[in-house]
Amino acid sequence: MENFLVRLFITYFIGIVGGFLFNWLHLPLPWILGPVASLLIFKLFPFASTAASLRLRKVSFSILGIQIGSTFTAATLSTVVPYLIPYTAMTLLLIALSLVSAYLITKWVNLDVATSLLGSIPGGLSTVLALSDSFYGNTVLVTIFQTIRLVAVLFIIPFSATHLFFHQTQPAAQGAVVQQAGIGPAWTIILFIAAFLIGFLLQRWVPASLVLMPMLITAALQINGISLFLLPTSAYLFAQLTIGVYLGDSISVKDLKTAGKYCVYFFCLAILLIITSFMFGFLFSSLTNLNTATAVLSLAPGGLIEMALTAQAVNGDPSIVSSLQMIRLLTIVLVLPFFLKWLLKKIHS
Repeated sequence: MENFLVRLFITYFIGIVGGFLFNWLHLPLPWILGPVASLLIFKLFPFASTAASLRLRKVSFSILGIQIGSTFTAATLSTVVPYLIPYTAMTLLLIALSLVSAYLITKWVNLDVATSLLGSIPGGLSTVLALSDSFYGNTVLVTIFQTIRLVAVLFIIPFSATHLFFHQTQPAAQGAVVQQAGIGPAWTIILFIAAFLIGFLLQRWVPASLVLMPMLITAALQINGISLFLLPTSAYLFAQLTIGVYLGDSISVKDLKTAGKYCVYFFCLAILLIITSFMFGFLFSSLTNLNTATAVLSLAPGGLIEMALTAQAVNGDPSIVSSLQMIRLLTIVLVLPFFLKWLLKKIHS
């Protein structure tokens, strides 16, 4: 236990150094990307040993869910509804592109179809790993391929979005806000605790419940005009730091080396998806009244939290981004398993 606490302290110290450096350099998502970058560099040394706390990670997910939920207003739902059909169509096209590309990769390298398809899906790592067990894929390789996608998305999209959209001043959408409308009494923090407990209890049945449930509950309270306690900025920064530490700890340099030549193929696939999602984002923006930052980040194959926080930093609408990203996540969780089962049966027949 003592050894774990020492490693945890060292890991957080390195993460804080990376966060301060990224913040000083005015780089995007400094308290997530800074720890990831600094820990990856630290892991290059043979003596390096890191640790992350599962409990702190769960609490941090909920805190960031509350932060995103606090950006919702009564106008958010009515704003999102007209975008559902074009957004879902483009999301399905992106998923189809990733699956077709992954299938073509199996024609060039000695890799089974299930592992390749699962390694290319632009979804949450835990969800994809669960699918890997169900479809008898190589879980180790799926983890590595998803890690490559995660690293590419984490660094390329926030940097690209910051340079493309930082000076964009057009309002994201009618009625959009990025802060809570009013500061409520301190006792309302009990509602946040309740939201965390609900998310914790629903982990087995609801994907990303530790983020989604606090986000949805906070959003529902906001939309109904209930003023909530405003958490200090330091709480949000610590939550971002913890997520960055968790990601930096979970990414293994050794595993990336183990995958060898496969890494190149799936890195190129990640780049292809990012470029295509940006193109679809610009098209989505031209078809709707969303500004470009919001449209692009809604379609980006990244995590809900990272894309919503990036939207907040570049004058996008984090409530719209998180709502549409949630639809993408649910599509992958609820629809894709049935489609993959049919597709793999078709391929092997």
